[in-house]
Amino acid sequence: MAAVNANPPAQYFTSLSRNYGRQTGNSTRAIFASILGRISPSIASSSAIHDNAGGVGTATSVILEDLAPTSPDDIPEVLITDNNPGMIAAAKEAFRDISSRITATEADSQDLSNISDAVFTHSIVNFSVFLFSDALQALREIHRTLQPHGVAVLLTWKRFGFGSTVHVAQSLVRPDLPPMPIPGSHFMHEGVLRDFVIKAGFNEEKVQVHHDETIRKDEDLEGMRDFMLGDISKMATKDWTDEEKGRWPSAVDEAIQKEVEQYGGIQFEAWTVIAHK
Repeated sequence: MAAVNANPPAQYFTSLSRNYGRQTGNSTRAIFASILGRISPSIASSSAIHDNAGGVGTATSVILEDLAPTSPDDIPEVLITDNNPGMIAAAKEAFRDISSRITATEADSQDLSNISDAVFTHSIVNFSVFLFSDALQALREIHRTLQPHGVAVLLTWKRFGFGSTVHVAQSLVRPDLPPMPIPGSHFMHEGVLRDFVIKAGFNEEKVQVHHDETIRKDEDLEGMRDFMLGDISKMATKDWTDEEKGRWPSAVDEAIQKEVEQYGGIQFEAWTVIAHK
């Protein structure tokens, strides 16, 4: 299936950086936390980690919570990179008290030429690979910057709960129009990310694929509702009349209720690829 360039504009991510966890219903955090124990070799204070296209450093915060360091020496060296200045600013603020061990800087995942070969023990891409304009090149850069026997941990959506819910809301108001495109939707298909990883240079025998999921409910639903009524609504209701746009909030509420009735909350499913160099 051909890729659809449906990536939101940069200002969308800048806005999201201000309240990332709440507006995403902590979905990316929850799934990464659930797979952390599956990573081998496990992350330790001696690790050198790249939180690649890491946004506000969600994966890094999960790692620190798991390690529960009692001194700076217990904290691994982490480089958080992202191409959005707002995300990096938020990451710097989040980890400013331990900036001697955790660095956040703007960088393009498809061009890490400022990073030497074989630097990292762990390279993590937590729900960003589908946003890369050249995913294969970004994955090649991951392979290059990993140490021998290093591990890449890549997560992408199988079912994007936001997208599914927004599509239902759209159909309640304008069933005659096609649903809003989901960025990198081709990665939702089984095996797509795995095949990219192998093409990037990883040995097929050292690549594992897992299916993971989380259901976000209760207080997380409030943040996700705000998200769906925020900047994303501009994309979802593009070219609608003012009267139709006025019906969007109630349509979102109905779509969320349908999701809750079916799953108990908003359901997110992921493909997790763990690849050893």
